[in-house]
Amino acid sequence: MDLILLAVLAAMILLLVNQNRKRKRDAAKLVDTLQVGANVVLHAGIKGKVVAINADDLDIETTPGTKIKVLKQAVRAIQTAEEK
Repeated sequence: MDLILLAVLAAMILLLVNQNRKRKRDAAKLVDTLQVGANVVLHAGIKGKVVAINADDLDIETTPGTKIKVLKQAVRAIQTAEEK
């Protein structure tokens, strides 16, 4: 009985670790595909256009003339032309 519980617990832990790896891999891929001119959505819900890409951060223009500096990891999604 104890072995069955340990096996189920081990399987659940392996599934969680695998999901976490996939999530990190997808987030890294998203950050790598960022380019100047891309329309992005941040985790805070802010939408804007990437103006400049620095080592660890991005300059995003939210409205004409208003720029903010955010971390690359703050990007939730890159909007395509169809999503606008």
